Amino acid sequence: MSRENGNCSKVVFDTEALLIFYLDEPGASKVQSYLEKVQRREINGYLSVVNLAEFVYIVQRRDAYSAEEKEKNLRAFGLEIVPVLDNNLWRVAANFKAKHALSLADAFAAATAKVKRASLAVGRDQEYKQLDISLVKLR
Repeated sequence: MSRENGNCSKVVFDTEALLIFYLDEPGASKVQSYLEKVQRREINGYLSVVNLAEFVYIVQRRDAYSAEEKEKNLRAFGLEIVPVLDNNLWRVAANFKAKHALSLADAFAAATAKVKRASLAVGRDQEYKQLDISLVKLR
Protein backbone atom coordinates (compact mmCIF):
# COMPACT_ATOMS: atom_id res chain seq x y z
CA MET A 1 0.00 0.00 0.00
CA SER A 2 2.91 2.35 0.61
CA ARG A 3 4.29 4.21 -2.34
CA GLU A 4 7.96 4.89 -2.96
CA ASN A 5 8.71 8.44 -4.00
CA GLY A 6 12.29 9.60 -4.36
CA ASN A 7 11.30 12.98 -5.79
CA CYS A 8 9.23 14.86 -3.23
CA SER A 9 8.55 18.44 -2.23
CA LYS A 10 7.65 17.62 1.39
CA VAL A 11 9.39 15.08 3.60
CA VAL A 12 8.92 13.88 7.17
CA PHE A 13 11.92 12.30 8.87
CA ASP A 14 11.43 9.27 11.06
CA THR A 15 13.84 8.76 13.94
CA GLU A 16 15.84 6.09 12.14
CA ALA A 17 16.54 8.47 9.25
CA LEU A 18 18.10 10.97 11.65
CA LEU A 19 20.12 8.29 13.41
CA ILE A 20 21.43 7.09 10.03
CA PHE A 21 22.74 10.61 9.40
CA TYR A 22 24.09 11.44 12.84
CA LEU A 23 25.69 8.04 13.40
CA ASP A 24 27.14 8.03 9.86
CA GLU A 25 25.51 4.77 8.87
CA PRO A 26 24.83 3.56 5.31
CA GLY A 27 22.39 6.00 3.72
CA ALA A 28 23.78 9.04 5.61
CA SER A 29 24.56 10.93 2.40
CA LYS A 30 20.93 10.56 1.25
CA VAL A 31 19.66 11.95 4.54
CA GLN A 32 22.17 14.79 4.34
CA SER A 33 20.98 15.62 0.83
CA TYR A 34 17.36 15.91 2.02
CA LEU A 35 18.34 17.97 5.08
CA GLU A 36 20.35 20.34 2.89
CA LYS A 37 17.37 20.73 0.53
CA VAL A 38 15.24 21.65 3.54
CA GLN A 39 17.89 24.14 4.67
CA ARG A 40 17.95 25.74 1.19
CA ARG A 41 14.12 25.78 1.26
CA GLU A 42 13.92 23.64 -1.86
CA ILE A 43 11.63 21.25 0.00
CA ASN A 44 9.60 21.39 3.22
CA GLY A 45 10.91 19.20 6.03
CA TYR A 46 8.98 18.02 9.07
CA LEU A 47 9.74 16.16 12.28
CA SER A 48 7.16 15.10 14.84
CA VAL A 49 8.02 16.27 18.33
CA VAL A 50 7.58 12.62 19.38
CA ASN A 51 10.34 11.58 16.96
CA LEU A 52 12.52 14.46 18.16
CA ALA A 53 12.15 13.17 21.73
CA GLU A 54 12.98 9.63 20.60
CA PHE A 55 16.05 10.85 18.68
CA VAL A 56 17.33 12.87 21.65
CA TYR A 57 16.89 10.09 24.21
CA ILE A 58 18.60 7.51 21.99
CA VAL A 59 21.59 9.80 21.40
CA GLN A 60 21.58 10.93 25.04
CA ARG A 61 22.02 7.34 26.20
CA ARG A 62 25.30 7.33 24.28
CA ASP A 63 26.50 10.81 25.27
CA ALA A 64 24.41 13.57 26.89
CA TYR A 65 26.59 16.40 25.56
CA SER A 66 26.48 14.98 22.05
CA ALA A 67 22.67 14.76 22.21
CA GLU A 68 22.36 18.47 22.95
CA GLU A 69 24.76 19.39 20.13
CA LYS A 70 23.03 17.07 17.65
CA GLU A 71 19.63 18.53 18.53
CA LYS A 72 20.90 22.08 17.94
CA ASN A 73 22.48 20.99 14.67
CA LEU A 74 19.28 19.27 13.58
CA ARG A 75 17.18 22.35 14.31
CA ALA A 76 19.61 24.46 12.26
CA PHE A 77 18.45 22.65 9.11
CA GLY A 78 15.09 24.37 9.53
CA LEU A 79 12.81 21.39 9.95
CA GLU A 80 9.33 22.26 11.16
CA ILE A 81 8.89 20.51 14.51
CA VAL A 82 5.28 19.31 14.46
CA PRO A 83 3.62 19.41 17.90
CA VAL A 84 0.89 17.04 19.03
CA LEU A 85 -1.77 19.73 19.30
CA ASP A 86 -3.79 18.77 16.25
CA ASN A 87 -6.56 16.32 17.21
CA ASN A 88 -6.44 14.86 13.71
CA LEU A 89 -2.69 14.11 14.00
CA TRP A 90 -2.83 12.16 17.24
CA ARG A 91 -5.98 10.34 16.12
CA VAL A 92 -4.28 9.22 12.89
CA ALA A 93 -1.27 8.08 14.95
CA ALA A 94 -3.54 6.18 17.35
CA ASN A 95 -5.33 4.52 14.43
CA PHE A 96 -2.04 3.46 12.84
CA LYS A 97 -0.81 2.11 16.18
CA ALA A 98 -4.04 0.21 16.83
CA LYS A 99 -4.10 -1.47 13.41
CA HIS A 100 -0.41 -2.05 12.67
CA ALA A 101 2.74 -3.32 14.38
CA LEU A 102 4.39 0.09 14.85
CA SER A 103 6.13 1.76 17.75
CA LEU A 104 4.33 4.85 19.02
CA ALA A 105 7.06 7.08 17.57
CA ASP A 106 6.77 5.35 14.17
CA ALA A 107 3.00 5.85 14.31
CA PHE A 108 3.54 9.59 14.86
CA ALA A 109 6.07 9.80 12.01
CA ALA A 110 3.60 8.09 9.67
CA ALA A 111 0.69 10.22 10.90
CA THR A 112 2.72 13.39 10.38
CA ALA A 113 3.45 12.31 6.80
CA LYS A 114 -0.23 11.58 6.18
CA VAL A 115 -1.50 14.83 7.72
CA LYS A 116 1.17 16.96 6.00
CA ARG A 117 0.68 15.04 2.71
CA ALA A 118 4.41 14.41 2.67
CA SER A 119 6.72 11.50 1.96
CA LEU A 120 8.22 9.70 4.95
CA ALA A 121 12.02 9.26 4.92
CA VAL A 122 12.78 5.83 6.39
CA GLY A 123 15.72 3.50 6.87
CA ARG A 124 13.86 0.23 6.93
CA ASP A 125 10.34 0.32 5.60
CA GLN A 126 8.88 -3.01 6.73
CA GLU A 127 6.78 -1.44 9.48
CA TYR A 128 5.31 1.13 7.07
CA LYS A 129 4.45 -1.17 4.14
CA GLN A 130 0.76 -1.52 5.03
CA LEU A 131 0.17 2.22 5.38
CA ASP A 132 -1.11 4.43 2.62
CA ILE A 133 1.80 6.88 2.68
CA SER A 134 4.63 7.68 0.31
CA LEU A 135 8.07 6.46 1.42
CA VAL A 136 11.60 7.64 0.67
CA LYS A 137 13.90 4.69 1.28
CA LEU A 138 17.30 5.72 2.55
CA ARG A 139 19.01 2.32 2.40
